[in-house]
Amino acid sequence: MEKKIKILIAEDEVIVAQWMKGELEDIGYEVLEYVTTGEKVIESALENKPDIILLDVNLIGMIDGIDAAEKITDTLNTPIIFMTGYNESSIFKRAQKINPVAYLEKPVEIYDIKPILDELFK
Repeated sequence: MEKKIKILIAEDEVIVAQWMKGELEDIGYEVLEYVTTGEKVIESALENKPDIILLDVNLIGMIDGIDAAEKITDTLNTPIIFMTGYNESSIFKRAQKINPVAYLEKPVEIYDIKPILDELFK
């Protein structure tokens, strides 16, 4: 039996996170959970060790997605796909320092994510 790829979703819009979870599970991925804060994504990543993290740049809480990714990658070698509704070069430059697998502008669709996952985990 083939191992399911484990995905952690960090998205502050719960409806979007629920939709992504359902869509990803429908195409065969295992979604560990979705979280809405930078603090929770760090905690969940360290505890659950996902294969990849779909990470919104703008999370609620004291830590944004980029800072959370920095803390996660200090400990784990987990690939990250950033998602953002902001088209600002300063945010893009900050995110690029993390060396993400991808940087997607919202609205993100599953057909944006699936080819990246397929290529990464083939």
